[in-house]
Amino acid sequence: MSPNINHPSVIKFLSEITSNIVSSISIENYFEMSEDSKTALNYAVFKIIKGNTEKRVKIGEIEFKALLVALWKKNEEAENYEVAAIINNINKNYDSIKEICKPIKTVKKLKIDRKPNG
Repeated sequence: MSPNINHPSVIKFLSEITSNIVSSISIENYFEMSEDSKTALNYAVFKIIKGNTEKRVKIGEIEFKALLVALWKKNEEAENYEVAAIINNINKNYDSIKEICKPIKTVKKLKIDRKPNG
């Protein structure tokens, strides 16, 4: 069963994510940015979308990709072309951006006391 992306609550959720992106990051000259700057901006927007989504709903990777597509389409319809281009680039480079976002697992070292017994 696929969700109805035209439902008022879904539209409100998508618009809240978009407004959070626009209020948090300056995206005015996105099309003139260098590729390194675009990659950094894509990463930042990915983190914003992921954070906003995880606060509200628990979804898997497939559903998150579908959310990105819905968010991209809604922004294109609303003529937010910079936001739509960023989300489209995130969708195209999803695996590499997701790899950057993975937390680094650290191994705890046990502290051993080297005191003699006695």
